[in-house]
Amino acid sequence: MLMSCFTNHADRTVLISTAAILCLALSTASGRCIAQMPGQPVIQNAFSNPGITVGLNFGRATEEDASGFAGAAAWAPASGKFLVSGGAGMVKAGEADGVFAWGARAMLPIALLKLGDSFGVAAFAGVGGASENGANRLNATPGATIGYRRAIGSSRGVSVYAAPFYSWSRIDAGDVAASGGSFRVSFGVDITVVRSIGLTVGYETGGQVDEGDAGPLGDVFGVGLSYALRRAR
Repeated sequence: MLMSCFTNHADRTVLISTAAILCLALSTASGRCIAQMPGQPVIQNAFSNPGITVGLNFGRATEEDASGFAGAAAWAPASGKFLVSGGAGMVKAGEADGVFAWGARAMLPIALLKLGDSFGVAAFAGVGGASENGANRLNATPGATIGYRRAIGSSRGVSVYAAPFYSWSRIDAGDVAASGGSFRVSFGVDITVVRSIGLTVGYETGGQVDEGDAGPLGDVFGVGLSYALRRAR
């Protein structure tokens, strides 16, 4: 789902990084296609956090009997000009067994709008997949994000952001294949708990496909806790 961290920068701002595990997909044992990893919304902040950040995530699909746990890691150079992240976890839908899923994402800040250090705009794209009972799922999520951040003292801060994106999925089960997608939007809040530790809460909603088709179904809520290991040089 996500991962977030705050660090000091130039004694006056807080750089916030959300390293989200890409929304993944699986096919349940009942044959119903769920478009993304249950409980792991696609949320992406507009700011990068130089260095390495790791995190743990939990979430749940609001209209599905599904939940998931995942771990993630992210890296950005000292310049903060891009961010790459990846993760893996287990998801469980209904009475089906847990399924392993993976994802990766890249984020690129866009310096087009001179709005100061408090506002940010970025583009992102991710890909992920999962397999179960001979059915393979691939999911892609290109999108953009805009965020606002505010420092609180010298080591804490808060950031809010919104990310519209397109969620595309394809499922391949031998002789049967289907694909589809729709436009979605996610909202997130990053909060510093203590120095180097961040808390993220996110929610994804928007268009969805018909039940049984490949593509997003329902809304997804998630929460993540992250830790900044070290700064990039």
